[in-house]
Amino acid sequence: MNYEDLLKWHRYYGNKNGDLVKSEGFEGVLENVVIAPWWEHSIFESLATKIEQVGRKTYNVFGDGFEFSFVEMKNIGAPSIIEEVLTLGLTKCKNLIFLGSAGAIEENINIGDIALPKASVSGVGANRYLNDNLQDDFGKIYCPNKEFYYKALQIISTLDLNVKIHEIKNFSVDSIFAQFPHIEYMKNLGCQTIEMETATLFKCAEIAGIKAVALFSISDNTIAHKSLISGRTDDDIKRKNHTKSVLLPLAVTEILKII
Repeated sequence: MNYEDLLKWHRYYGNKNGDLVKSEGFEGVLENVVIAPWWEHSIFESLATKIEQVGRKTYNVFGDGFEFSFVEMKNIGAPSIIEEVLTLGLTKCKNLIFLGSAGAIEENINIGDIALPKASVSGVGANRYLNDNLQDDFGKIYCPNKEFYYKALQIISTLDLNVKIHEIKNFSVDSIFAQFPHIEYMKNLGCQTIEMETATLFKCAEIAGIKAVALFSISDNTIAHKSLISGRTDDDIKRKNHTKSVLLPLAVTEILKII
């Protein structure tokens, strides 16, 4: 299904483009957008930035050599990503950076590391609604914009972050609780991390004509018995939070200086 197919049915049922943008509070969105399922705009306050709220959940962030809109989703999962990214296609948005947490399923990826998914396998049901006749997407692979990905990787690799940077294959799931019986299946596909949104993010961005890339803070490692549910130490949590609140905000601003 292409973008016009989606929009024509909105028009058929009375929804104009402006109505869709207003419904998400995206009237003031800039060309560069950063979106996060649960993180807040305050992670950028330590970087000598000026932050203005321009929508119900949208903040414009201005700094030396960069500007972007930050979207606080305050929600997780593929269905929420569909609403946000498809609506962004009706705004000025051209470049999209996803910030989120991912769990490692490989021993050499540590909590607090940074990972860039070069591919995400769809294990979600919401992608059906992006297909004609609601065909299932399970097992299909979706990728970030290639040019944007390598620019982001190049910039991050030059920064002195003191953590490992991983290029990974990811698996997007619908459930944290129910993922555990299927870890070996995901590993056998060559996946190194698990999260919930990027297979849908990459698909939606391509439909909407937006260049998208994702940056993960590694929050847990199931293989090391340090999952979101149990096993993590105080030091693990500190490393994870430092990457979330210090390293990734720095990486985002440096990437956007060259876009």
